[in-house]
Amino acid sequence: MNSNPASPKSLLRLLAYPVAVVLLACVISPPLYWAGNYLAEAGILKVVQGFPFHRYFSRSIQISAMVLLWPAFHGLGIRRLSELGIEPNRRWRSDLAIGFLFAFLPLLALGAWYFFTGVYEMRPDWEAAKFLRVAGTACAVSVVEEFLFRCVFLGLCLMAMGRVAAVGLSAVFFAGVHFFKTSKQPLEAPVTWLSGFEQLPLLFSSAPPWPLLGWAFFSLLLAGILLSAGTLRTRSLFLAIGLHAGWIFGQQGMQVIGRFSIKPPDSLLPWVGENVVSGAVPTGVLPLLALGFTGILIAMFLRHATRDRQGV
Repeated sequence: MNSNPASPKSLLRLLAYPVAVVLLACVISPPLYWAGNYLAEAGILKVVQGFPFHRYFSRSIQISAMVLLWPAFHGLGIRRLSELGIEPNRRWRSDLAIGFLFAFLPLLALGAWYFFTGVYEMRPDWEAAKFLRVAGTACAVSVVEEFLFRCVFLGLCLMAMGRVAAVGLSAVFFAGVHFFKTSKQPLEAPVTWLSGFEQLPLLFSSAPPWPLLGWAFFSLLLAGILLSAGTLRTRSLFLAIGLHAGWIFGQQGMQVIGRFSIKPPDSLLPWVGENVVSGAVPTGVLPLLALGFTGILIAMFLRHATRDRQGV
């Protein structure tokens, strides 16, 4: 990996990929919306019946990110994932399981404390079947996001700058993206070729107010650093995927069985705040302590487990 300071040319190459992803999403989201509506009205794809435009726009970003990977790799001369720092991992099962437990168990303890002290209250009508949806979300989101953020974006950062700067920039980017939220439009609002571009100035319009914004950003920043550190030390995505899945399952699972019960929501800050942004990110000092405990577990694990890993 590159240990030299970043050059303007390398930084431009790094920024070109996310910019191109957003621009392509702006272009393809209207025709995807029209095609979805046509298929729904024809009875071919009823599952998308009534989907608003902002949902098509958010999916278009994900599609664009995957579609543009090959051109981005080709333009940068990347032929193998090893050039992005990712190597085969013969211990992928154990890394995956350990990552999940290291993320989930501190959150489980935090959730138990929430319910015991009345920060959360049980939902009287919660359904166990919803945990299947949460598990599916945890699996899908952790795999996709870790590939994009820790393999692609972190790998590109490492090609453009030193390790510390790469981890920092990728963590900031990871945290900031979680505050992107497409703006809802009335169902009767017309969709034109410019509708995707009209979403751009509204991406941060749903960000939580201060100080919840600061606490949520810092939580995501710390999580991004831990995920990047695990990826760099193992040269694999599986530890990070397990961590990410454990956090999602713990956070969203807590939302299935309970709800935040303190009014006003910020009355317990800085210790505890309401969950905010995508993925129900917990806020406050206590959630940060849970993340910190996960970081200690990761450090202890990597100190002993990476001694006989090839190249680590």
